[in-house]
Amino acid sequence: MRKLFIVLYLLFAITVAFTSFPVHAQEVQTNPPGTATQAQSTQSTQAPLPEIPPTPRSKLEIIQYILLPFAIGASVWLILRLEKMEQEEAKENKEE
Repeated sequence: MRKLFIVLYLLFAITVAFTSFPVHAQEVQTNPPGTATQAQSTQSTQAPLPEIPPTPRSKLEIIQYILLPFAIGASVWLILRLEKMEQEEAKENKEE
């Protein structure tokens, strides 16, 4: 049971770590073979669209992403510790 919690915690921590960084895709234009010259002439007259700058993350949001795995780990540890204490108490009650 403990190994399952550890594996789930690691998967969650990896997921949180990789989803916290934004990835921006670049637009790729593909032209059919017959319209290559027409597309080039219209592209030269149009100004390229300005790129939207990524929104910067606040320091508080970064700290929350960093502390979240530790909080989850501490809660899992506490649950496992409480279960272990309950099992020890149950053993003591059976012996009496």
